[in-house]
Amino acid sequence: MKKRFFAAASISLALVLAHPAVAQQGQHAGHKTTSPASGNTLMKAMQSGMDKMMSMKMTGDPDHDFAMMMSLHHQSAVEMADLELKKGQNAQVKTLASKIKAANQKEIGQLTQFIGSHKPQSASSTLGKDAMKIMHSGNHSMNGNVDHDFASMMAQHHQQGVDMARAFLKEGKTEKMQTMASSVIKMQTKEIAELKRLEAILR
Repeated sequence: MKKRFFAAASISLALVLAHPAVAQQGQHAGHKTTSPASGNTLMKAMQSGMDKMMSMKMTGDPDHDFAMMMSLHHQSAVEMADLELKKGQNAQVKTLASKIKAANQKEIGQLTQFIGSHKPQSASSTLGKDAMKIMHSGNHSMNGNVDHDFASMMAQHHQQGVDMARAFLKEGKTEKMQTMASSVIKMQTKEIAELKRLEAILR
């Protein structure tokens, strides 16, 4: 069933995914809820990055703010990939999760290096405001199968990253971050297609 993710949701940590179960529908903060067995662990990982981005103080410098937000976004992708690698059963999904984890960890290092070397400049970027809208966008489906749920949620997560990168390119100043944003768009767009293919197979 379809599920809309909302960043303000408070989701409990569940370290063990139970056997696939039919999602239980309810209303919570304006979105549908599912039973804990259907993917609260993945939701917790996705939520952690969202919460940090929501509480982040924007400087107005688009390059600095993009680097900070994308680093947090990438970290939640790493945590989601770790959960898939631990609990998943499908070899194709696990292989893609491993690839996603490695790529995001590499870029986190590059983003961290940039943040440490770049002094925020006075500016009035709207990137932070745009990013908050993007974080509320998209949807995914949940059926209790961790491989399916990871593929669906990561496709949404990647799309948000692509949309943030596109928003940044309208304002970005430094060549390094422009190159990073372009790389995110190219790589994650390809991965979205693969994630959606796997989601459909596992539905």
